[in-house]
Amino acid sequence: MSGRSTDSTHRSPSLTSRWGRALGALTIAAASLGVVALAPNTASAQLSPEATSDWGVTGNLFGTQSDSIDAEVFATEQIGNIVYMGGRFTSATNGNVTEPQVAIAAFDASTGDFLTSWRPTLDGAVYALEASPDGTRLFVGGDFETVNGTPTGGLVALVPATGAIDTTWAGRIGGYNLVRSLDVGHGYLYAGGGFTSMSSGNQGQAAYRVGRYDLDTGMIDSTWRPVIQGGSVWGLAASSNMDRVYLAGYFNSSNFTFASNGFVALSSVTGDNASGVLPITPNTNTVSRRYLYDVEVAGGFVWIGGSEHFVQVLNEADLSLHKFHMSQPGTGDFQELEVVGNTVYAGCHCRVGSYLETADSPIPWQNAFPRPPVVNTGPVAWVVAFDATTGLRDTTFQPEITSAGPGIWAIHGSPNGCVWFAGDVTSSGGQVQYGMTRLCQEGVDPVDTVRPSVPGRPQLQSLGVDSASFVWTSSTDNVAVVGYRIYANSIDGVASGAVLYDGPANSAGLTDLAPGTYEIYTKAYDAAGNESYRSGFTTFTITGMVADTERPSTPGRPQIVAVDSTSASMVWFESTDNVGVEGYRIYADTIDGVASGAVLLDAPTNSGIATGLTPGTYVVYTKAYDAAGNESYRSGFTTFTVTGAVVDLERPSTPTGLVVALPAANTADLSWNASTDNVGVVGYRVFDASGALVATFATNSGTFTGLDAGTYDFYVKAYDAAGNQSWRSNIVTFTIA
Repeated sequence: MSGRSTDSTHRSPSLTSRWGRALGALTIAAASLGVVALAPNTASAQLSPEATSDWGVTGNLFGTQSDSIDAEVFATEQIGNIVYMGGRFTSATNGNVTEPQVAIAAFDASTGDFLTSWRPTLDGAVYALEASPDGTRLFVGGDFETVNGTPTGGLVALVPATGAIDTTWAGRIGGYNLVRSLDVGHGYLYAGGGFTSMSSGNQGQAAYRVGRYDLDTGMIDSTWRPVIQGGSVWGLAASSNMDRVYLAGYFNSSNFTFASNGFVALSSVTGDNASGVLPITPNTNTVSRRYLYDVEVAGGFVWIGGSEHFVQVLNEADLSLHKFHMSQPGTGDFQELEVVGNTVYAGCHCRVGSYLETADSPIPWQNAFPRPPVVNTGPVAWVVAFDATTGLRDTTFQPEITSAGPGIWAIHGSPNGCVWFAGDVTSSGGQVQYGMTRLCQEGVDPVDTVRPSVPGRPQLQSLGVDSASFVWTSSTDNVAVVGYRIYANSIDGVASGAVLYDGPANSAGLTDLAPGTYEIYTKAYDAAGNESYRSGFTTFTITGMVADTERPSTPGRPQIVAVDSTSASMVWFESTDNVGVEGYRIYADTIDGVASGAVLLDAPTNSGIATGLTPGTYVVYTKAYDAAGNESYRSGFTTFTVTGAVVDLERPSTPTGLVVALPAANTADLSWNASTDNVGVVGYRVFDASGALVATFATNSGTFTGLDAGTYDFYVKAYDAAGNQSWRSNIVTFTIA
């Protein structure tokens, strides 16, 4: 569907036309009664209204999936000290100098300046950018067909430093060529949009507007295949806490079940619709107006933004409504959500003169049903800030940003304390801006004392008579990594500390090495002289003889043949090697979600039985090795569960109906409906909104006395004897005068 509402800048997202609280001293008067004294909430840091950069983007590329949205920028991401912008712009400019650059551009995170050396070429728009966790790839999604002259379709991985295509990552889309959203979670890259097929090299399959790829290789996860119909996906958020993936957009069906108002929660394990959750409630009776642009997860809430003109804050446990925010009077949907620290920023096309209302239930659009009591109202224009822990608006945030109409479509918080707001920004603090602006924290002129992250262990690439070459995973830094050093920890077992390499690149060729056995490691450093902690060690020997340094090829993913109470039988496809494969190792990547690295099996052939396994869920992979000790890259992951003896792993049910009474001064009585459990509920814990434990009760009620004046936000969780804890109850908010 496409068309206009009575808001002239509001467009519905069809496939071709879319606009998208401190705990002070804690004293317990009577532990058996759970009586505590608490202090009220605190405030957060502010952004200066002054723009800190002249550079931006201009122009609009036509023939894209968003021609009706006159915004230049739709996506932003940061890797190291580079901030990347994606959209449908055609040039970068500072008002005096204009540089042709289509759809994607790079800017210095410290100065905001356009990086003229980073110039990939695309023939269509960019709507999504996402960094790999290790910072070695920039994933790009949109409706482009080619990158740097090479056919790619609308999904590609770029080398962050150069803008070249990363040819080692094979993920692609097809059919209806459109990616609107990307997110990393659960070890995968999730992609959402309007595409109807996915591919990885020679592997391909039909897809239904959402899917996921292996982060390292780009191979499709063919076991996770939700079916989204009746439109496309605009926003996507992977939640690790709930093992869910949330989708927002303009669609009406998920896995052949009605999807309420363009929103669904999926299982990250099966791809099925999540159970035990409530449908979201719209604020209009006009079905064609019920759609969303974005979704985020923060503070124990799921945040959704869209039509008509709202941000909904949902309790993640069951997706019940916590707070409802609506822009009035009919002046713009919310189209971008971004979590920055303890703040959730929401971008909209709500023009100057608008105001934001907050209520505990939906506020109707065009008086579709009776209006609920409004708990807060205040002016708003283009972007709003919310407290991620309470769901309430931060009324102190009133940036002086202007837009010609489309408003804010991309937001990014940089580690240096600046926040980038982009879309169709025309000025900020009275200063002309071009598509985007950068606002930084007031009074912040920090001295850089932050170490770069730990670089990867040096990986031996080649070994000669007196030389060796290495490569390692890059580091990241709050400002920028300047270079790397390779140190000799020991030479022939004697402590050394010698610097064998000092340079800017994450690779090195060491020459004129004397014969001996070297144990080396890497450190990264920045311009302020902060040096990272050391990497892991790598050992190599200079013998004067040419050594075998070639890895075996990557073996197949372990296939589970049988699992019993203490063992698992597996088989996998063989590897090849230039000399010969010596054997295979099965590693545990995680056990019950905890990083392991343990070797479960070392076998000479491509099958074996891992024994002596304790109960738990194992995520495993295979590596091959040769006689020289070269080990292949890891295979894909396989998951299996060893049950062993029966263990109680079931959570109690969620407590409901949490209410508060204030019978006397500085006193609050809490009560709630009791939970149930498959074995038995042992007690209840009361937490404040920050997640701090406040009190424990044996029954479903308790009293707090000696409370300081202020506002309190509490919720309850039940727990059983095995330590299983329920999802949290609703939050109650009360004020002690």
